[in-house]
Amino acid sequence: MYIVNVVPIARGIGAEMLSYFTTSEIKPGSIVKVPIRSREVPALVIGMKSAAEAKTDLKNSTYTLKKIGKLNVLPLFLPGFIKAAQDAAEYFAGSTGSVLALVTPKVILEQAEKVVPQKDIPDSVPDQNERHEPYTIQADEEERLAHYKSLIREQFAKKKSVLFCLPTIQDTKRIFSTLPKGIEQYTYVLNSSLSKKEILNTWNKIIEEPHPVLIITTGSFLGIPRTDIGTIILERESSNGYKAQIRPYVDTRRFAEFLALRIGAKLIFGDHLLRVETLWRTKQGDLAELAPLKFRSISTSKEVVVDMKRYKTLDRPDFRIIGEELDALIQQSKDHNENLFLFAARRGLAPMTVCGDCGTTVLCTKCTAPVVLHRGEENFFLCHRCGERRSAEERCKNCDSWKLTTLGIGIELIENTIQNMFPDMKIFRMDKDSITTHKQALAVVNEFYNSPGSILIGTEMALTYLEKPVENSGVAAIDSLFSIPDFRINEKIMNILLKIRSITQKIYVVQTRSRNQRIFDYATKGNLMDFYREEIEERKKLSYPPFSNLIKITIKGTREQVTSDMDFVEKLLEDYNPLVFPAFIETVNKKTVMHALLKLDQGTWVNKDLLERLLSLPPHISVNVDPESLL
Repeated sequence: MYIVNVVPIARGIGAEMLSYFTTSEIKPGSIVKVPIRSREVPALVIGMKSAAEAKTDLKNSTYTLKKIGKLNVLPLFLPGFIKAAQDAAEYFAGSTGSVLALVTPKVILEQAEKVVPQKDIPDSVPDQNERHEPYTIQADEEERLAHYKSLIREQFAKKKSVLFCLPTIQDTKRIFSTLPKGIEQYTYVLNSSLSKKEILNTWNKIIEEPHPVLIITTGSFLGIPRTDIGTIILERESSNGYKAQIRPYVDTRRFAEFLALRIGAKLIFGDHLLRVETLWRTKQGDLAELAPLKFRSISTSKEVVVDMKRYKTLDRPDFRIIGEELDALIQQSKDHNENLFLFAARRGLAPMTVCGDCGTTVLCTKCTAPVVLHRGEENFFLCHRCGERRSAEERCKNCDSWKLTTLGIGIELIENTIQNMFPDMKIFRMDKDSITTHKQALAVVNEFYNSPGSILIGTEMALTYLEKPVENSGVAAIDSLFSIPDFRINEKIMNILLKIRSITQKIYVVQTRSRNQRIFDYATKGNLMDFYREEIEERKKLSYPPFSNLIKITIKGTREQVTSDMDFVEKLLEDYNPLVFPAFIETVNKKTVMHALLKLDQGTWVNKDLLERLLSLPPHISVNVDPESLL
């Protein structure tokens, strides 16, 4: 009999390693199935010894060993990939198994016996002298793609494969239609929109292909076991789509760094505007420039920023949704059969409603989130947090007044206004309320492009699908984003404005009631350098990343339980000065949410003592290292 130590590959299992017994010998690196509670999960064998050798341990054991499951598959992962998963587990204060579960497709783990056995697996990771420092490239998309194509040709000539990672499924499809001219037979796309059968077939084809390959994929397929990966390209580096929204909150950008280091591959971060942290690291020499970074973005369009406050003066008290400049642009688009894209930051008719007498905000009854007024046969309030829906025919909960007043401009209000102004114009809308599937989104965008003289009004969702240029663009409402108290919000707004500008050929009109915000000038003039300088100074003053590492600890439950648990967390981490504060939305689905924030000096994470304390926390307390948001 043998005792086998395994790493369970599943989320929600706190243990780093578990032990089982088996009657047959199993090689380390094999994938097996192990019983955990009432289910079986895949697990990675990391060690084995005979029961005779483990006799003392077995006698002292306080639990009964279970027998290992039936599945026994030879190595599925390369040593460098496993090492990268261990690095990431330590960095994100999780378990190796939970990281492996995030960066490996579920079907590969569930049907590991159908994966083609690997040949010539190295026993160890490459030597230090084979490793490369990461590179950055900041330029418009056309220039970035030119560099990538050159790199891919160079890697193929060296008999090396290229892993091209993107944040979304739609991005992988767009890049596939752009990049692989002349190498189509060696290019593969892996993303979660494929069926299980397609993923398994593509995975096996990639393993079996003797020629170097280009793999265009999202972050959950980085474990593809090619031993000849020479370069990893991480495109659209600023996208928050790289950060997992489930525990252990792994960031693919950081994981890619660990992976590149462990397998000796060149790593390239690319975007139109890289994250402030990445630019700062490049300035410090931590990252190298693949090509001189471009801090001036060029556009062929004419940009106009409109101060909408001018419409609300003592002699003109009216509130306008569409200003004169945007009105004229819509008319011009119609007259010249040109397409127009209009951006709106918020869904619904109005993102907030308040009492006109006492000022009380109308909230969800299950959460403390402001409800959003939506259009319907009868207008209704909808909570975008928990989905609660109720009639908008109600009085103020505080003073019983009927005088409820809407604040802000939602996409439905913009759509209504334009329909009234231009009743014979073709108008499309794209937001989470009107589009529920990827197929619907593609159909709407295609119809928009094929309908000259039409308007597409969309939220951020639409920006993912707008792959081709449009003649004219406008920003109808974006100011509400400035009210979000998050340290990355300026970067987010800048990227939205730049993205719209990059697809606009002729005229770009931006409406705002916050004209004093310099970000509008930076974005419309393509001035990336001044934006970066201002942003990095602000972060330095407040000691936000890259001048610190943030760790957010979140507890959700009944108020009494959350208070008690947070007292425990504060005491456990008192040496690290946790800052405790309620979540931006304090109550979600009638459960209280509270955060504790640790702000560590830059370069001091990973701290072994703090890591042990974080790993000792019970599973219902979540730990998020390098959170995208503090809310």
